[in-house]
Amino acid sequence: MNCSPASTRRILLVASNENFRRTISRILCRCGYTTDVVGSGEEAMGALEREQYDLVLSEVLLPGACGLTVLCNARQHGRTVPFVLLSESVTERMKWILSGLDRVRCLRLPVDVDQLKQVLKSYLTT
Repeated sequence: MNCSPASTRRILLVASNENFRRTISRILCRCGYTTDVVGSGEEAMGALEREQYDLVLSEVLLPGACGLTVLCNARQHGRTVPFVLLSESVTERMKWILSGLDRVRCLRLPVDVDQLKQVLKSYLTT
């Protein structure tokens, strides 16, 4: 699914569940973001090689490469795009690991839409 409203802000949504992808994609589109959607870590890494994004919104648990692998791969290739990672269990260990990384946030699933909008706004408002 690709949604391209008037906004120039581009988000890559990475989620394995089709219903979740559809729901979050609609929310992002209503907020005015251009959204590309993929269903696996490998697809995300390919998209990040081909395209420029203003933010990556990704589940941690994905088929193939996990969201953390996608993040590490992006950083190894010099991409400083912000990442918002989604996980059902945001552990203290995960918070500790991510605390050392710049422009990375982790939100708990199921996603709180208002919190998601605030985080997106904090990264994407110029």
